Amino acid sequence: MGKPIIVVNMHYRLNIFNFGDGTGTSETNLALKDQQLAIEWVKRYISGFGGDPNNITLCGESAGAIYVHAHLIMGPPVQRAIMMSGSLALSPPLPRDFGKGMLEQLQKRAQELEGKSIRDCSKAVLKQLLNEFNLSRIWLQDEEALRDWQSRPLQARELMLGDTEFETNIWRRGIEDFSAEEITAIFDEEGGNIWGPRLRKLYHVLPSRPTAARLGAQDFVTDARFVLPIEEITEKALSQGTTVYRYLVDEKNPYQPSSRAHHAVDLLFLFGSVDLSHNPGAEAVGQEMRTRWIQFIRGEQPWTPLRESGGGKRFAFGPYGESREIDETQFSRRRRVHHARVLREAGIKVYGGIMTKLTAGRISFEN
Repeated sequence: MGKPIIVVNMHYRLNIFNFGDGTGTSETNLALKDQQLAIEWVKRYISGFGGDPNNITLCGESAGAIYVHAHLIMGPPVQRAIMMSGSLALSPPLPRDFGKGMLEQLQKRAQELEGKSIRDCSKAVLKQLLNEFNLSRIWLQDEEALRDWQSRPLQARELMLGDTEFETNIWRRGIEDFSAEEITAIFDEEGGNIWGPRLRKLYHVLPSRPTAARLGAQDFVTDARFVLPIEEITEKALSQGTTVYRYLVDEKNPYQPSSRAHHAVDLLFLFGSVDLSHNPGAEAVGQEMRTRWIQFIRGEQPWTPLRESGGGKRFAFGPYGESREIDETQFSRRRRVHHARVLREAGIKVYGGIMTKLTAGRISFEN
């Protein structure tokens, strides 16, 4: 394209290594601190590679988008950011006691197995601990820099925010293990006498309709964890004068279209690192995404941004290889805008409780 960019991939601690062993007073969110150090390194040294330290874009997908959101709250030395399919609403900071309790259990078990702490035990024992306690994820721990994140301003000049059509596929297997009666009970227990029946009707959750109940639960989670939070972040950013580019990825999985435009499928299109020649539509969407991302990174206008007073355009990648700007009416045909409004009316205490019961411990990347 004749528009060079420099890409820096940062590595950071995962799993138990994100928590440390609990002995240090500052051993929280070590992954976040790794990333902060990497961003500071880029700011300080990127000019030596031909880069502009005053023109940095931070980008992440899913868990990466959660971290991008966290950095924006804390004020990174970046001008713009891209949050792909994720935000702090997807995995908000948890009380430090959660991590402390986990570490205490690990320490006790390590002593039983080898008579050593988790810092000093062998690799074999540490691996056994991770398997025994099913530690396959990490989470942000609450700390002063992240407190009240919902009301804190997003510190970037420009934002690009987006989602895929079927984000909930990462919980699909777990949700489908529920019976229709169990899903119905979750809505009624967490939603109460008013919101339980109303939300069940909205998402077609019926105890006598197993397939409809499971599909409705998945649609509910997509709206509550992704669509509504992204729209709320968009409104907040616009109100503080930030330029916002909102996009949708609706191009189906190029290898298995029945999987829909699911969570993380946009990475196949964006990076162009797999052969998509068998699917011209997917190949066209990938090229379009790369073009628009590069324009944004270089400070150009990838499409018409949204405006606080209304107007502007969202950009839709797919389906069927077609990519274009869409207006509000067209957006409402692609996402359950009415449903998101109802969820907002119900409030986070209602839909958050239902969402937690449907998804807690049920994430699976085998989908």
